[in-house]
Amino acid sequence: MGFQCRQFYIKDDQCAMKVSTDSLILGSYVPVTGVSHVLDLGTGSGLLALMLAQRAPATQVTALELEPAAVLQAQQNVAASPWPHRIQVRQADVQDWREATQFELVVCNPPYFNQQLPSASATRELARQGTTELLEWAHCAAAHLSAGGRFYWILPLSVSQRIATQMAANGWYLVDSLAIKTTARKPVKLMVQGWQREPAQQVNTEQLTVHEGAGYSTAFRRLTGEFYLAGQST
Repeated sequence: MGFQCRQFYIKDDQCAMKVSTDSLILGSYVPVTGVSHVLDLGTGSGLLALMLAQRAPATQVTALELEPAAVLQAQQNVAASPWPHRIQVRQADVQDWREATQFELVVCNPPYFNQQLPSASATRELARQGTTELLEWAHCAAAHLSAGGRFYWILPLSVSQRIATQMAANGWYLVDSLAIKTTARKPVKLMVQGWQREPAQQVNTEQLTVHEGAGYSTAFRRLTGEFYLAGQST
């Protein structure tokens, strides 16, 4: 199993969680201007790391993953990509990992299905539910962000609403918010949130509808066009 992007191919048969629209949106949306070091927490197949390496040609990417099979597959995907020299995949638990490097951008598509029934697959349960509370991902980000750096993740709407208060209590300031709807008639399903450690003058709020009619919306195709074959590259 795998997924073909415009400039690289992702194999994900050894990863509990497969390539998803969530990661495609997150990796396409986060700002990369002026970014030289990126940290990808819970990289899985390495999709986000590869997307950000493509978008920011001078960037060095560190990708952390706990599950050994996913680590190996992410390393293989990176090795087969155009940017193997700019991406490091490491097996690590975000609760314990510390490094001196400071990152201007930290991204995470976290395991947020912690209210669901246990999965029949132990690795899929780890990826979907995780052993790490959401705030642990934020704590790891905070420990490694450079001055003025930002942390982005994508969450279900209900989870994002609950965690926002906790994030604020832990010294985070919301700076970007992208509400994602499957179709125009459906309610918001997901939120991309961008956080920083300094007060923001204002919060940039946007909305994205993924599908319109029988296909993808113009906005979705434009956003993901650098990667998704069904997107718009211009």
